[in-house]
Amino acid sequence: MSENKQTKHESARSTPEVVHFNPSDFKEAMLRLRQRGGAHQRAYNEACRIIASLSFGAGELNNLTRHGENRIDHCIKYDISNDAHRLITVHSNNYIYLLFVGSHDECDRWLARNRGLTITFNKESKRMTFTHVTRDERRDVPPIDFARLSEQEIPYFAQIEFDPGEFVTQRVLCRALNAVGDQTSETDLEDLLADLNDYDPSIANLLLDVIFELRSGSPEGGRARLDKFRRDAIAVQEDSKKEAEALKSMANSDQIAVLTGLSEEELKQLFSPDKFQEWMLFLHPEQRRIVEADYEQPTVLTGVSGSGKTCVLAHRARRLAAKYPQERICVLTLNRSLSRLIENQVRQLCGDELPANIQVMAFYDYFKALVTHFGPEKELKRLRQLAEQHPQREHIIRTLDQVNAQTYAREFDPLSGEDLDDTWELFCDQPYAYTLMTYVRDYIENYDFSLDDAKYLREEFSLIRSAVPTSDREEAYLKLERHGRAIQFPEKIRKHILDLLLLFEETMLSGGILDELSLTLTLVPHLTEFKTLPADLRFRCLLIDEFQDLSTRDLALLRLIPTERKNGLFVAGDTVQRVMVKDLRLAAVGLDIINATWERIRKNYRNSRQILETASLLANAYAKHAQKLGEEIEILAPELAVRETSRPTAVECKVGSEISAAWAYARSCVQINARSPWSICIITASPDEIPTGRILEERPEDFPVEAKKVTGDYVRHQDSVSVATMPDVKGFDFSLVIIVGCGADQLPNPGHCRKESWRDALRLYVAMTRARDEVRLYYSGKPSEFLETMREGLSWEKSV
Repeated sequence: MSENKQTKHESARSTPEVVHFNPSDFKEAMLRLRQRGGAHQRAYNEACRIIASLSFGAGELNNLTRHGENRIDHCIKYDISNDAHRLITVHSNNYIYLLFVGSHDECDRWLARNRGLTITFNKESKRMTFTHVTRDERRDVPPIDFARLSEQEIPYFAQIEFDPGEFVTQRVLCRALNAVGDQTSETDLEDLLADLNDYDPSIANLLLDVIFELRSGSPEGGRARLDKFRRDAIAVQEDSKKEAEALKSMANSDQIAVLTGLSEEELKQLFSPDKFQEWMLFLHPEQRRIVEADYEQPTVLTGVSGSGKTCVLAHRARRLAAKYPQERICVLTLNRSLSRLIENQVRQLCGDELPANIQVMAFYDYFKALVTHFGPEKELKRLRQLAEQHPQREHIIRTLDQVNAQTYAREFDPLSGEDLDDTWELFCDQPYAYTLMTYVRDYIENYDFSLDDAKYLREEFSLIRSAVPTSDREEAYLKLERHGRAIQFPEKIRKHILDLLLLFEETMLSGGILDELSLTLTLVPHLTEFKTLPADLRFRCLLIDEFQDLSTRDLALLRLIPTERKNGLFVAGDTVQRVMVKDLRLAAVGLDIINATWERIRKNYRNSRQILETASLLANAYAKHAQKLGEEIEILAPELAVRETSRPTAVECKVGSEISAAWAYARSCVQINARSPWSICIITASPDEIPTGRILEERPEDFPVEAKKVTGDYVRHQDSVSVATMPDVKGFDFSLVIIVGCGADQLPNPGHCRKESWRDALRLYVAMTRARDEVRLYYSGKPSEFLETMREGLSWEKSV
């Protein structure tokens, strides 16, 4: 391929900005260079140096050896590493777009595959897109993108709702074009293109380009090619002012990163294989505004799934730590796995070292420290007052008198190994508890015979303790509206439940094992003392992730922790992901829209259009069920991503083969490098029937990589597939999510209240929206009602 050498004295009209466009192959090409070492490693280092120098003005730009390229308009190639490698870019008047980097041969092959590549933007939406415009020599027929295939064969033009009759009047040609799909052979395609060429060469090139985009898995590129032909879209070089507007538009905030101003070392860190989490932490303009804002009062950030709330939280923690270097910043979330993930993200942002003034903590660990400071005496006194009227008075008071304050706040017994689930079983086995539960069980079974009454009762305990303090429990619970609960309890049953609750609390105290709500209730009597907490237990700024998992009582306490009002309290979450049976009323703790600043992010940055559209069918339908039961759930209409992938796929399996089918698919993705192992997660939607331990045990012995239960360190174990339950993955990101246990007999959980199945539906929504690129839902027998709700958005297959 001939090249047009350009002189070093050509000058740019102005200092250009360097742009990374996510749909390009550039990031992966840089990672490959870095991983291969040797001369390729040196080329990687040199590429980082050149990218940094590209934004230093015309003087630096003209010192680089560069070549023109006639296969792509406005393409400039820069020599790197003694002319053995090249950096491929496309220039406009004010921007340099990074496309590819590699050896001479690799670059030549890439250019051949991408002949006619054009960056366009839609004049109305401003959305920027890669497409290909054939002018003279045509590209070879591209290979099919097998990662998006399903058994549901949809012809190419039907995928983008395009009628070729817009440009072709011959009916025979139109019928042939409408039939083109993945099964069309290259020979048939060449024959069709020859007929089109006889009809009209320009239309032949147009439709060839659209077909090639769809064959490569880029419906967006196909639409952009049509838009360019219609002049609804133009190349970035055609209008500099509108190009700048498009680059800064929210329409492109999920795919554009301006690298201008980053140093060579920062670029090396960004493109390092073990630093790819940086891309998960990339801030889009709307997110950056929230990170950099100073708020005069408590702030509530809500957002659709995939809007980057946790990313905002991590960046804001770093910013506040720098703004207040002598004061303490705390990031708090419900569980240790998610707190570890956030800690890793903050470390990543800060160069692997957590700033000394930032603490990332799980809720239990922080409240345990507060309980240790205050002691349990006031709560024990309140429990003793309740016990005076209890039929098991002597037994309960004896336990209360023997409580050891040193071992009061524990989740498990380090000697016996007993945990909260063991404690629950001990409680249920007590004769008096069993007798009282019989009355409650009989009442519940009148409503739902298949319901797991013990589980429903345990959830009721959580509701009571999250809604009312111990001192007001007897009177307040009898009046409690019990939002979100479908089975109404009369006063007699409620009194039985209160007696059972006190006995359960006695069982916990007897074993020295307490849940989170026990810690909360222990702290409630000290509410007025929070402002006088010692410095090592308070923070200048408190940032809370997944606030929807907390309770009214939790937030009433946490609201008092920040030492300053400005930038003091910042909570992030999504009430659609609220699945726990807890009382949560933001207005009751001064976090309503009058007393707090509310920010909302409706843009989804994680999921493809198909994944979010399909998952939203489920969330919207069942969130309305929750609202009818009085739950405070705000349904935000998401701005769907323009990025497209295949639809989520429902896969019918033979009975007992769901796990093996899931592992087989994961294996195929790993072996062809379609997915990195760390970015794959197998999730059980039916943990009672298909526990995570069983999934791990049934991993094939010859599976090419390890598998582990998901933790906050999952991105550090690049050669390991994650396994989890649906609640485990809240806050996590993956490329591929495989969900097993989606049959009608498994989901909704048969032991849950049928009229409260919205909780299981929203758990499934959360699990599905963890996936950036692909979701697969495995079931045997009949599909779950949840899958039926999403039927129109799913592809359907049978496992081989």
